[in-house]
Amino acid sequence: MSDPDIVVIGAGAAGLAAAAVLRRAGNSVLVLEAGPRIGGRARTVQPEQLGGASIDEGATWLHEAGRNPLVALARQAGTKLHEGHPGSRRLLIGSKVASPDEENAYAEADTAWRSCVQASLDGPDISLAEAGNARNHASDPWLPNAEAWESAIIAAVDADQLSLFDWHRNQLADDDLRPDRGVGTLLAKLMGPLAGPVRCGVTVIGIDWHHPAGVTITTTGGTVRARACIVTVSTGVLRDERIRFTPPLPPETLTALDGLPMGLLSKLALPISDKPDSAARLAVDPDTLIEQRLSARGEPMMLLSVRPADAPYVSGFFGGRFAWSFSGREEDALDEAMSRLAETLGAAAIDALKPGGFVSRWGSDPLFLGAYAYASPGRTDARAALGRPIGDGRLVLAGEACRTDGLAGTVGGAMLDGERAAHSVLAALGDRGPWPAIWPQSDT
Repeated sequence: MSDPDIVVIGAGAAGLAAAAVLRRAGNSVLVLEAGPRIGGRARTVQPEQLGGASIDEGATWLHEAGRNPLVALARQAGTKLHEGHPGSRRLLIGSKVASPDEENAYAEADTAWRSCVQASLDGPDISLAEAGNARNHASDPWLPNAEAWESAIIAAVDADQLSLFDWHRNQLADDDLRPDRGVGTLLAKLMGPLAGPVRCGVTVIGIDWHHPAGVTITTTGGTVRARACIVTVSTGVLRDERIRFTPPLPPETLTALDGLPMGLLSKLALPISDKPDSAARLAVDPDTLIEQRLSARGEPMMLLSVRPADAPYVSGFFGGRFAWSFSGREEDALDEAMSRLAETLGAAAIDALKPGGFVSRWGSDPLFLGAYAYASPGRTDARAALGRPIGDGRLVLAGEACRTDGLAGTVGGAMLDGERAAHSVLAALGDRGPWPAIWPQSDT
């Protein structure tokens, strides 16, 4: 490998954005990716278990459309984007469909829970669960659902482990969009050419950043030297010390990492048979979200969606400790999903399925070790600390975990953080800009 000006480690959304900015500013850039493809946790696949049908294994929606750079690029390219959640919801109490009054009670409970949690924002940064303790959850049967949605499903972590302030800061607008061919496909199509060539299948083993002349990166493909380096791997990989830093990362960076564990949101899909009576056996319209009322706080939630975007499968989402409990034995989650489908739609629904299915493996994948980062209670400052330039600014960590603008855990946030890291490195190398824009700025 020839020595470039700057090395970018990781070809996910942050790494691709950083590389695009650096190249357009006139630098030679080497992007190293341990996996076989670009995109990181935005991955659209066509698994054999689903008959080749596409599914977004990771990022599924384009959040915060008004300030999402991938949305801006998609619109510039004329890519059609759809409303993210166009279908209906079937709310169940056991196997019984909730009545309109019960639906209203759920909405009122959600509002009450949010009011209770918001009232805690004037105090210290406690857990989201503690913030909800001010209201008696036992008196309202719908409050566990409200809490589970905002923690295990959206934040990928249970409420007792999640910072109240971090939860509040990362509340997303209800304007999600969905591309036809998947978020992973869209990211690779639009950002791949801008980022330039990527060396896939090359694992970084160590980074020596102590020399004033630059950075030395040791990989499975040899050693490369550069003036600067941007690292965009997950906090799971960094916390597991998969990359050796010489000297070790500064104490303030290690402290920040300690406050940003990886959450886990897993996704599965059960293929639907092509038999003529399959639709009748499922007995719900396409894009129907199935949600059961939980019996207590902390009870595992699994959401099922029948034919999302008219796809030939039933998809499922589950997060937090429940998702981690299946890490390394992901196939067992398919049995859990079928059991819940039978409970909610009846045994006939199982007859509408083909054998097998697909499950994401973010928790056990050594390249990620989780889905996205969350801040522990009292550690909401960790995101900003993690992104601060290291040493003389020639080493910068970047990615969704570093966002403090409400876009943590999103593809758009990762892209913006890659841009931030690139600007930081350019400034450290003496380039004061102005730096050319990679995406239409008026839309972000």
